[in-house]
Amino acid sequence: MRVIGGEFRSRKLKAPAGDSVRPTPDRLREALFNILSPRIAGAVFLDAYAGSGSVGIEALSRGAKKAIFIEKSRAALRALQENIAALGIRERCEVNPDSASSIITRFEADSVYLDPPYPR
Repeated sequence: MRVIGGEFRSRKLKAPAGDSVRPTPDRLREALFNILSPRIAGAVFLDAYAGSGSVGIEALSRGAKKAIFIEKSRAALRALQENIAALGIRERCEVNPDSASSIITRFEADSVYLDPPYPR
């Protein structure tokens, strides 16, 4: 697995052994970021069910100012932390070792929505 574009293009990422985490394929990430590219620069990117962090790291590579990772698997968290350290991006990352549903519920309770750029 590798970073597709941006600052960390072609850098390899570690993934946990086994089949408990399914990495997001390169082609899917490429399609996703082709769509999101106008909104990535300076954004805070949420990578729920992060696994090794390939999607959030791709966002950082393409200009996001911060990535929030949510992952409860210990093996995946180890790979995620190793990827963050190898790329030297620790200060741009927030890692939440918990279930996505509990973290997202907490984010919703703490958030204030002001003039969202999309209809609800």
